Amino acid sequence: CSLLISDLHLGLEKEMAAKGFRIPPYSMKMMDKVKAIAESNRADRIIVLGDVKHSIGKVEDIDWSVIPWFFDTLLDLFGAAEVVPGNHYGGIKSVLPSRVKLHPSAGAVIGVDERVGVAHGHSWPSEEVVTSGKIVMGHSHFTYELRDRFGSRTRESVWLFAKYDMMKLLRKAGHKDDSTGSGELIVMPPFNRLVGGHPINVPGGFDFGPVLSSGSVDISSSDMFLLDGTRV
Repeated sequence: CSLLISDLHLGLEKEMAAKGFRIPPYSMKMMDKVKAIAESNRADRIIVLGDVKHSIGKVEDIDWSVIPWFFDTLLDLFGAAEVVPGNHYGGIKSVLPSRVKLHPSAGAVIGVDERVGVAHGHSWPSEEVVTSGKIVMGHSHFTYELRDRFGSRTRESVWLFAKYDMMKLLRKAGHKDDSTGSGELIVMPPFNRLVGGHPINVPGGFDFGPVLSSGSVDISSSDMFLLDGTRV
């Protein structure tokens, strides 16, 4: 089976150090988590849905040390490792091992018996991804803002499950395919728990990225779940 994860933001430690926060290398903690998931699910393929590195433009010095190690380790664990580029893309090809498959930024479709479109979410998905009938993406870093009776606020990462109108999304994305029907959209939380979050339960919270702000997603009937499975 294939394991999908999103938003690693490798190298985030450098930015946090510049702000005065000293933390152990978080990439090792993420790798331990990947290993545990892979072993429990017998996954033989991993696909990272964008934002492999935290730096947006040029490749930073920390990227040269962390990213090759991370993906070489993934290739020891899995038969195949693949990447769908995100908006934190600049120079990513130069630091990925040659055995890592790099998909187009518009995404790709995986699976045979069950087709699933995978994308990062920062740009319009391809026609093939939209018509797959199921899209999995990241990018939004959605959180749910919780408040107690004293006014204290906390934000917890969430999974989002929603339906989308296939023809509306195709038209908004500029595709000519006239397929109709409803598709399923799954927005993953970031695999890196240190990155910031975008609160979904505030005015305009859903309008993040072209797909979610396209008017093709049925927000009213969407479901959200915390990382422990709690429905909110």
